[in-house]
Amino acid sequence: GGVKWEDSAVVRAVRHGRVLVVDEADKAPLEVVCVLKALAEDAHMHLADGRHIVPPSYVEPEATEDDCFNSSPECIRMHPQFRMVVLANPPGFPFQGNDFFRECGDVFSCHVISNPDEASELALLRAYGPDVPQATLLHLVRMFHELREMVDVGALTYPYSTRELVKIVKHLQAFPEDSLGAACGNVFAFDDPDPHVRERLLQVLKRHGVVTLATESQPGALGSDLGPQERSNVPPPVANGGPTHGKEDDKQHVGGNQYAGGTGGSGTAGLGGGPGPPP
Repeated sequence: GGVKWEDSAVVRAVRHGRVLVVDEADKAPLEVVCVLKALAEDAHMHLADGRHIVPPSYVEPEATEDDCFNSSPECIRMHPQFRMVVLANPPGFPFQGNDFFRECGDVFSCHVISNPDEASELALLRAYGPDVPQATLLHLVRMFHELREMVDVGALTYPYSTRELVKIVKHLQAFPEDSLGAACGNVFAFDDPDPHVRERLLQVLKRHGVVTLATESQPGALGSDLGPQERSNVPPPVANGGPTHGKEDDKQHVGGNQYAGGTGGSGTAGLGGGPGPPP
């Protein structure tokens, strides 16, 4: 075998005039953001192997003995058709990334991409869930539209996006025997412990037929209607007084509540503390 040096996607795009797509740029460290800004604004980048990315109009000076720049292995001239498409989330909760617009907004043509309209979102969901009833898809789209309006007016803080909507539809497509409440529980159960958020979400979910009157008053209602897929992973209850030491048989155990020193058990003192994999 051997080690072969290959240019990164950035260098290949610069050299051949391709479109470089940078996703989740707000998660990049500040030093990486500065490098991207220099590449976009000045068309310059110093590579780790000593090479340099230079602008298309760069004219290489005459080489001299003291010219360190010309002693580098190669100057990579940026192709005139090279372009960058940079995607970033808004700053702050819940993404908690850097403020990419503040750092680099002056060197890019910036566009705010909102959620798709109802017809476009329906078409997208139909592609992910061709067997999910059209009426169910329409209910979900309108429910999420109402949730987003609540975020705009400050009633909710988490901006529920098409990503969560697609997760629900993919669940319904894969497990058609599960109820709509079971599929939605995977998305909304995280907000159940907050009583104020829970009450607002329950009102919206009830209006769209996801949560019924029989379950809305119970703790955990946002994820209470668990289908068979989720129910198999619910950990057994912990005995009063906390975890016990458990039995000893000098064997390795994953999950369960009977033996000591295992992993994943919720009722015995071992590593983990959540349920192990289903049998």
